[in-house]
Amino acid sequence: MGLGSVFLSHYRRHPGQLAGLLLILVCAAMLWSGVRSLTGSAEDAVSRSRAALEPLLSVVRADGRPVTGEDYAQLRRAGLCASPRLRVRLPGEDAPGVIGIDPFSASCLRQYSEQQSGGASAIESLFTELDNPPLLGSAADLKRWQQLSLPGVADYPIEETEGLPHGQLLTDISVAATLAAAGRGTLEILLPAAEVERVPLLDGYSARVEDYGVEPDSLVEAFLLSLDALGALALLVAALLVRSVYRFALEQRRRTLEILVRCGVPTVKLRLALVAEVLVIAVIGGSLGLWLGNWLASAMAQGFQGTLSGLFNIDTLAQGGPTAGTWLGMVLILALVVGWACVDLLMFRHRSAPVTERMQGWRWLAALALVAVSLALLLSTDRLWLIFLSTTGCLIGAGLLLPELLNRLLAYAEHRARRPLLEWSCSEMRALCRVLQLPLTALAFAIATAIGVQAMVTGFESTFGRWLDQRLQGDLYLDPGQPVSAPEWASQLQALPNVTSVLPMVRGRGVLGDLPVDIFAVDPTSSLLQDWPFLDAVPDQWQKLASGGVLINEQLARRQSLAVGDRLRFHLGTEAQAREVIGIYADYGRPEGELLLPIAAVPEALPGRYATFVLGVDDLSKSGWQDWPEQYAWLAESRLRDQAGLKQAANAAFARTFQMTRMLNTLTLALAGTALALMGLVIFRLRQGSYTLLHVYGVPRNNLRRRLIVHSMLVTGLLALLATPMGIFLGWVLVAQVNPAAFGWALPLKLYPDFWLQVWLACLAIGAFVGALVGDPVRLETLKNE
Repeated sequence: MGLGSVFLSHYRRHPGQLAGLLLILVCAAMLWSGVRSLTGSAEDAVSRSRAALEPLLSVVRADGRPVTGEDYAQLRRAGLCASPRLRVRLPGEDAPGVIGIDPFSASCLRQYSEQQSGGASAIESLFTELDNPPLLGSAADLKRWQQLSLPGVADYPIEETEGLPHGQLLTDISVAATLAAAGRGTLEILLPAAEVERVPLLDGYSARVEDYGVEPDSLVEAFLLSLDALGALALLVAALLVRSVYRFALEQRRRTLEILVRCGVPTVKLRLALVAEVLVIAVIGGSLGLWLGNWLASAMAQGFQGTLSGLFNIDTLAQGGPTAGTWLGMVLILALVVGWACVDLLMFRHRSAPVTERMQGWRWLAALALVAVSLALLLSTDRLWLIFLSTTGCLIGAGLLLPELLNRLLAYAEHRARRPLLEWSCSEMRALCRVLQLPLTALAFAIATAIGVQAMVTGFESTFGRWLDQRLQGDLYLDPGQPVSAPEWASQLQALPNVTSVLPMVRGRGVLGDLPVDIFAVDPTSSLLQDWPFLDAVPDQWQKLASGGVLINEQLARRQSLAVGDRLRFHLGTEAQAREVIGIYADYGRPEGELLLPIAAVPEALPGRYATFVLGVDDLSKSGWQDWPEQYAWLAESRLRDQAGLKQAANAAFARTFQMTRMLNTLTLALAGTALALMGLVIFRLRQGSYTLLHVYGVPRNNLRRRLIVHSMLVTGLLALLATPMGIFLGWVLVAQVNPAAFGWALPLKLYPDFWLQVWLACLAIGAFVGALVGDPVRLETLKNE
């Protein structure tokens, strides 16, 4: 009988242990690989976007007339590396936009020359078909393009390409010019910002900033890091559970291993066999988990794409399975997890009681020191990765203390008990705490994460809802679909049926020092600007805004350490301004800094200037606003939305974001609960001897069975109570530490006892399930050798 057969014989006798190990590893691999499939792809997209971003200048004529092909020719003859770009907007809400470029000159612009499609740039793709240039885009955008009922659409070849923005097709400028007949085309002449330093612009032309070279939203990086942190938490929980199950298995096999050593099997060979066993289990669990993780990533991808606002393309997730490199990386990660969990167990040596007690004392000191150091680091840093690292240290330290704290509470109850059976019950539960220490620690992590994430998610949803109610005070919101004159459109909109008030809003980009910021301009005298959520402001802020003040959002105030009364100097294109900060307003849901100005102070040449309008309507149901685009030709390409629809869209976008977080949170809690149930089932069956002896002494079976269930429920229920402060701490970290560092705004910490009750009931249900699964705890046959 070989060594392999001896090892396999243990799992043939105890198939539940092997199933438990594989289940834990499969779940951990599925969570980790699924999250990494999404975050890895998104990180690649962010890298490509960052590499392609550069400050661009848009050439405009001094006489205000639109640029033409003749202007482009003059600039090229002057030696400027300029390139034309024709934007075409087609009718239809879901119609993708078309960008036409000149492949011969577009190499000046990195955003086109560095886009990759199977190793070839977009320019190279267009060069290959000069006679019949294709339309380049993602699979989803090309599918929408083919569904358009426009004449001649089918005449253009299409080619699937990765790396292009969502909702945008790229083609040769000649194709875009032909398509402009069915929509509206806007010609731009672009050149890199560094180009005008080499060759000055011709007389009669000026350049305005088209793009300040802004990095991709920090929201993306923070969101990816948060998901990676949840995936790492799943691995940590898995490591604790694997260690617990494997330690129990080794304890069961200890006598077998000692017999093998006495029979002449070298200790080194036994250890190598145990290492090989760990690797085989990791390979099997990792392979199954990787396959399921690909499925999980596909299931979560739609909400993920919505969160990243089109930066992330989900089409590639369905293209084939995981690569050999991905599989090998997953197996190595699991091997490290299992190895770390079991490294000292592979020594298969007994520890003496004094050594164990000394180690228990050192464990308490180490856990307290870890909590103290991590908490000090948490309170002194604003770096996101350090916040996550120090929070993890606090949770690990507290998690190591919880089972022992539970044990001491039960010891106090045992000492105070006056009835023998009650004293025995407390002693039995203390024994359970000792043998189930690691599964209970893993469950405590899962409980704390569930409570903390729920506090953050629910707090944001309620705060965001109130913020929307304060900010969206109009009845209708109109997007003209094109650059327009705000005063002219405001007067036309005021004449529409039942319209009582019009608030024009202009958005664009500006520069504060070296920092790009959003510009938001409104009419301060409008009746639609009331009850805004100001965090700090001077009295009569709207009147003072018109007379030389500026309002800033919380994100900008935090990052630049600004306060009411500070004086700001900023640039709106080529125009410099200086204003005093008169208020700081809450601005949830995005990380960008923003300046709020009176609309009269914003120049026409503001970079990225675009106007929208808010309408107050006397009776929305009788206004017939849905038919306005058909009744008024000047509104034909506009988009009208009512307040209810706008709120629904905003809430749906954030619901998709938090849906994934809740899913990962629930799966982690289910993983810990399932593993605890498996371990508890085995442990209770091993302790059937004590229940059997009590039955022999006269305690009825039903009484013992009820006590067993109560023991299991009390252990998990008391652990849930003790883990609740950890969850509150984690919630505070998320809303008061992570949010300001990642997004620039903080949320109020709110407690949700209703959800705590749900978690406590779930833990009691886990305990009741384990106790009920054991069945009759009395086994008289165990006394036959007594």
